Amino acid sequence: MSVIRVNFMPEFDYGDDAVLLTMDGAGVDTFRTALGEAIQCGSSQLEHEGVTHILRIQAGAADIDLQQTQVVWLLDLATAREIELDLNVLSDQGAGHNYIDMSTPAPTLVVSRDEYVDVIYPWVVPASTNPGHSN
Repeated sequence: MSVIRVNFMPEFDYGDDAVLLTMDGAGVDTFRTALGEAIQCGSSQLEHEGVTHILRIQAGAADIDLQQTQVVWLLDLATAREIELDLNVLSDQGAGHNYIDMSTPAPTLVVSRDEYVDVIYPWVVPASTNPGHSN
């Protein structure tokens, strides 16, 4: 079974909030496939271990709406392609992580392969759970 987990992590990135996308190698490939479909078709959906990931391409967006059983990724094409490139690198190179600038619910998305996979972080509700609107 592959690992794909998304968590809001307060003060994770040098004291700043971040969203952590944790994957193993199979998870990287699975998520990369769903993202590629969204880039090609405008949207896609991935079901993984009781969580529905909805990926939508939307001009000007760099937002993740985090719920325990649903994650809505609203990404402009440039951000989606940046994540896709990072996933390609992680697929080829193995363990590591990359940072992507986001708007909500945190300024940074940490895309990680084979790091943090043995840790199950407790669910933390982001301060902003409505993409495009900050508190």
